[in-house]
Amino acid sequence: MSSSKLPKYQYIKQSVLNEILAGRLQPGDKLPVRTELLKRYDTTRVTLDKALNELIAERFLVASRRTGTFVAPQVQAQRVAIISDIAEQPGQLRQRYEYLDMYRQLKDLLNDRRVDILPPSQVLSQPNLLREYDYIISNPSNEEELASLSVSLKHRERIIPLNRPFAGYNFVSTDHRQAMHDLTNMFLRELPPESEIIYLDVKFADPLYIESVPALRKAGFIDACAERHRFYRLVNVRLLKHREYTEYNIADISELQALSFRGTTPACIISPSKCFTGAVLRHLHESGLRLNRDVYYADFDNYDSRLNTGYDITSVLQDFSGIAAAVAVLLNSTKLHPCFIPYTIINNPFAKRGEK
Repeated sequence: MSSSKLPKYQYIKQSVLNEILAGRLQPGDKLPVRTELLKRYDTTRVTLDKALNELIAERFLVASRRTGTFVAPQVQAQRVAIISDIAEQPGQLRQRYEYLDMYRQLKDLLNDRRVDILPPSQVLSQPNLLREYDYIISNPSNEEELASLSVSLKHRERIIPLNRPFAGYNFVSTDHRQAMHDLTNMFLRELPPESEIIYLDVKFADPLYIESVPALRKAGFIDACAERHRFYRLVNVRLLKHREYTEYNIADISELQALSFRGTTPACIISPSKCFTGAVLRHLHESGLRLNRDVYYADFDNYDSRLNTGYDITSVLQDFSGIAAAVAVLLNSTKLHPCFIPYTIINNPFAKRGEK
């Protein structure tokens, strides 16, 4: 946005900030008196005060009623804590999991700030540690975990959940509900009304692990079916090993295996995670069922399905690089705000040859 299109107070704020960053206003320098600034920027006192007050809140200026407004003695770099277990993950997982690569990109993009990556175990044992930071970037699994961060930091607006759209927070996330709605709708548009539509309703073997994202994706699936007045079946599946990469596809899909897919119309299975893809494909193969003929299948974040399975799996791809970049932009802005990052759906099985 050009300076001419900025709101007046933002233009004034940016102008003063540029003077500071360029060194024309040094730490300790006094700003001109209000009457001079009002004349220079051809503005009102309310607009001028709004611009200067934001610079004061961001520690670029300090003000005293008796002596005036000064450039802060030293502009302190923001301290940012990224809560992540990336340092505790097995090397193989760190190399291949795009989600964790988001944290590395984020740290690179915030290299002008003081950034620490804190393991969750350290935050749990030393919650007061968070009070030393200006912003907390985290990937909480549930509202309770997020609330505990809020209590520690005492500034809810400075907590940025990653890839979790929690209401009331300045999240940067995929819109998981809309993504699953769009994925499901793609199949509902093409498959006959009598096709069975199945959703893998994920359960976790660890009862303490409550994941918010599958709930959002399930809601998106139900939204799409309701809009098209389609019956659907929820099938319970259990992820037995969630954290260990070497056993990433160990899953209990016995309820799915008990179903028969020998009808005259194809069925459709939609999974909220690629963690079940290996187990589902093995079951289809062992049952003599043809993918994208007898049974259609789709999942999430299956970037390299051709390499890993030999099939081009229909999948929602989340833009983890985009999430990292959006957080960096957010921390450079004057006001934090929630942000949804676009996603893509790959390998549409109904696309005509030559179409992407």
